[in-house]
Amino acid sequence: MAAPSETDMLTKLDIATPGDGEMVRIADDLLWFRFRLPFRLNHINLFALDTDDGWMLVDCGINSDEIGAQWDAILPQLQTQKPVAGIIVTHHHADHIGYAGQLADRTGATIHIGQVEHDMARWALAQSEDSFAAIAASTYANFGLPQALVARTTKVGNYYRKLVGDFPEAEIITTDSLFHTIAGRWKVRFDAGHAPGHLGLYDPDRRLYIAVDFLLGRISPNISVSLRDPDGDVLAHYYDYLAGLDDMGEDWQIICGHDWHYFNGAQRATQLITHHDRRLDRLRAADAPQTTADAMDSLFKMKLTDHEVFFASCEARAHLNHLVTRGEMTRTMEDGVAVFHNS
Repeated sequence: MAAPSETDMLTKLDIATPGDGEMVRIADDLLWFRFRLPFRLNHINLFALDTDDGWMLVDCGINSDEIGAQWDAILPQLQTQKPVAGIIVTHHHADHIGYAGQLADRTGATIHIGQVEHDMARWALAQSEDSFAAIAASTYANFGLPQALVARTTKVGNYYRKLVGDFPEAEIITTDSLFHTIAGRWKVRFDAGHAPGHLGLYDPDRRLYIAVDFLLGRISPNISVSLRDPDGDVLAHYYDYLAGLDDMGEDWQIICGHDWHYFNGAQRATQLITHHDRRLDRLRAADAPQTTADAMDSLFKMKLTDHEVFFASCEARAHLNHLVTRGEMTRTMEDGVAVFHNS
């Protein structure tokens, strides 16, 4: 018999996964629903917090007709009880922010988002088709990815704007923000790693943490450099985040943006630290200098679509950058390609 995986060792919450158009109650003030996505990670978990003023929605899905149709099934169920009072966007990734503008138009609710993620979204949306494509192509060339892929990237244009609709003015959330619901008080935290200013909500009295994409149970969150800073050490920030979860032990319920929810954030944090340590070990073991493309091939043993190459290559680069920060590798430029050497 095969040994259980680390994720098998997590204790899942005993809650049925909602079907299409269904909502499931996680806590007295927290509803969960799931929308389909057209990617390998084929769904997203969305939430509604029940407040005296109305529903505070948490995340939105991409901007697409299919997502709009899925909201068609959910919104009437919510709005027959009380209005939508606000829309919380946890981070700028398209599957979380994409439909926010449409949702604000449909409900009349205000969007709430952290400053860093607000600025990231504004920057990406402000890029023209040509400027976004040029930035992506330049980054891919620096990574040492095949010229054919670089060429295809220039034809895609601003892929972000294809998934994210118009984004209206929003109210900026800070760590001082507090969301009062019918059953508790949700505090705000911001963490860097999966996104530079990812918003999480937690109720310490009830040991509930809406971690969204930062502490997924089945898969490891994508930890990638951004197109704006391909040399940044985002993995260092994520290690810091994981190391700070010791107090979220077995009595804490971790609510995730994908897949299932579980108990014990500290246990999962330890697993994810080990996961990234092993990835670093694999890169350290290379017997020759390596480009980002080489590192991607070493870390991701699967056939990747062009869309997936973006995430895989940017995550590979994040690990290489971290080894440079630690003094275990050096980076040189050779014909416009970054090459990493063991120190």
